[in-house]
Amino acid sequence: MIDIKETENTYQIIIDLVARQEVKESLDYLQRMIIQTRNGDFMEEFLRIDATYRNILKYTIEGVDDPERPKIYDRMFAGILDLCDRVKQFIYTQWSGMQIYRMKYDFEKQLGLVKERAVESVSGLSFTYELDDILRDIDLKKEETLHDQSERDKVLTNIFNLIWLTDKFLETDIRLVHTIRQSDNIPWYEKCIVVSALTLSLIRCFDRTKIELLLDFYQDGIEQVWHRALVGLILAFFIHDRRLFIYPDITARIKELGHREKASKDIEMVIIQLMRSNETEKITKKLQEEILPEMMKMAPKIEEKLDLDSILPKDFHEDKNPDWEEFFKDTPDLYEKMEEFTHLQMEGSDVFWSAFAALKHFDFFKTIHNWFLPFNKDNSVVREIFRDEKQNVDPELFMDGIMKMPYLCNSDKFSFCLNISHLQQNQKALLMDFFNAELENLSEITDEDNLLNTHSKDKFIFTQYIQDLYRFFKLHPLKNEFTDIFNLIIDIHKSWFFNNLIGDPSTMRNIAEFYFEKDHYRQAFEIYSLLNEKGDNSYEIYEKMGYCSQRTGEYDQALDYYRKAELFDTPRPWLLKKIGLCYRNLKRYEEAIGYYEQVLASEPENMNIQTVIGQCYLELGEYEKALERFYRVELLSSSSIRSLRPIAWISFILGKFDDARKYYEEIIAKEPNKYDYMNLGHVEWCLGHKPRAIELYKTSIQQKDNTAERFMAGFMDDRKYLINHGITEDEIHLMLDYLKYTLEPGTT
Repeated sequence: MIDIKETENTYQIIIDLVARQEVKESLDYLQRMIIQTRNGDFMEEFLRIDATYRNILKYTIEGVDDPERPKIYDRMFAGILDLCDRVKQFIYTQWSGMQIYRMKYDFEKQLGLVKERAVESVSGLSFTYELDDILRDIDLKKEETLHDQSERDKVLTNIFNLIWLTDKFLETDIRLVHTIRQSDNIPWYEKCIVVSALTLSLIRCFDRTKIELLLDFYQDGIEQVWHRALVGLILAFFIHDRRLFIYPDITARIKELGHREKASKDIEMVIIQLMRSNETEKITKKLQEEILPEMMKMAPKIEEKLDLDSILPKDFHEDKNPDWEEFFKDTPDLYEKMEEFTHLQMEGSDVFWSAFAALKHFDFFKTIHNWFLPFNKDNSVVREIFRDEKQNVDPELFMDGIMKMPYLCNSDKFSFCLNISHLQQNQKALLMDFFNAELENLSEITDEDNLLNTHSKDKFIFTQYIQDLYRFFKLHPLKNEFTDIFNLIIDIHKSWFFNNLIGDPSTMRNIAEFYFEKDHYRQAFEIYSLLNEKGDNSYEIYEKMGYCSQRTGEYDQALDYYRKAELFDTPRPWLLKKIGLCYRNLKRYEEAIGYYEQVLASEPENMNIQTVIGQCYLELGEYEKALERFYRVELLSSSSIRSLRPIAWISFILGKFDDARKYYEEIIAKEPNKYDYMNLGHVEWCLGHKPRAIELYKTSIQQKDNTAERFMAGFMDDRKYLINHGITEDEIHLMLDYLKYTLEPGTT
């Protein structure tokens, strides 16, 4: 029995070794991998590669100059990786026990594709010719019978499985895909299925031919099809990034793609949306814990205040209820939550993930390719759902509207319709009537927007498809058998393809800004650094590099970039504050004070700056100066106690016990904490009021967020101040022991 995890680990090691051009080591690992399979064909091929490399070494050592050597190297690297791919797939098929690989084994057996890969399979050819006949004879018509459609669905399933489960494409496989790609009888949504099959196949097992086919689909420019092809290419480039360099023809096409003006923006949209998909769980948590509960909490008030039972006339969609504006004035938090929800939706965040995640149990989703099927009204399942609805509503209008809904992905649109099919007839009619009214308006708005803004339309298509992929990889019953691409989409900017495909600085900047806005500061910094190396020396770049460094705790580095930004112009208060912050975190308090004083020149009543200056003086041990700053804060915020604690504490340190007691008593009367009671105890003890001090110490210990151990630790931190005020070490130990005795059970 071969260990699958060990196989995967060895496979990744070989990929890394080839990427580093450590040939001997990669061959050693590959040989060990092959020995486990006991497959003579694999070993024979390995020995040919090994002999080739030995000859290269021999001729090189002997000083033979061969101008073709780089090409020979690339072919050898490709041969090593190609064999490694096939060995891995063989091991997975024979020993993994995965359902996918059992399916693959059965399908290969059915098609005769387990024969020697150099020989074209007779049954495979037979299948292809049969398929050609079917594709020629079946044309999609509205009058098509269910029998014809059922046959076509079976053919589509076979096509999908053939492409998806084929490791390395033979000539027959390539011809099959080209036949579909070039056929006028194949509708766009079925070509989309083929592209998704290619993408899954390429994710599972690398094959340069699959990349070339996706590039062909992309260059055909058929709407929806090219969008999916580009997403598949970006995923493939990222997943197989370490091996792309050995295929000069592929790398040439990648660079050519990057030089197209529109392609650069399309690639940017895809990359950002893929990265945004990693925010889905965080957004779902925010929706469930913050936004939706707030909206649900306000539901009774909305119903009462807006009289919802009477504000839904038949023409309700033609105007808006004026009560909304007044209502939201009373509940600004709810308004902000709904605005936030709308913003997330508009930018492409997956706000409906949690709502539809539970609606993938329908039989429709048992067919794998249906997870990737673009929603279309010609789909037999959709037509069956609305076949008898003409008496209640126009199903054509309804399905057109669903197709044009920009914020629902295709998978969720199918879920929505399938869920409708399980409603009672009267519920179904009401729901469809309601949606038709809204969808008619949405259709007009979407049509207008698409005419004016192709960019928006492209973004919606990319977003919907990537969300379809997200649902498949996260929700499919066999998800644990797939490589979850959404667990891999990190640090995409470090890849070879990114640096060769993304040549436009504005695209790189936009991707950096996405990282920055989503608080991924390390990744944002790395792209800003690339831009800086390429000549962007703007003050904003330096500021953002500084801010990224600050947020990752690298204050020396942050200070360096902030100081560079400072050279551009009269420093703005924001920058001065950040420089002060860095100096403060580096414990360079005097320099921090200098920058904070500059801020005060333009913001003299800024309490926060006065506070941090006070803290700096406190750290420097300049207590009188610190006290002066906190008095200023007290003056500026007479209703707040934020300045009272430092004033009280510094007064205690300076021996101004009456002042300290006054402030601590004021604090305790308002918002006391465990330290306030302890510190007032110190003051009372220094004033000679030991019984009162003991009472306060006990109260501190009894606070619900305190324990005797925590109290003792805090007390010992303060003992130097008590000693400065005449309390001896012996007295301190006696006090602590007395408190320990009095805290024992049964002691009064």
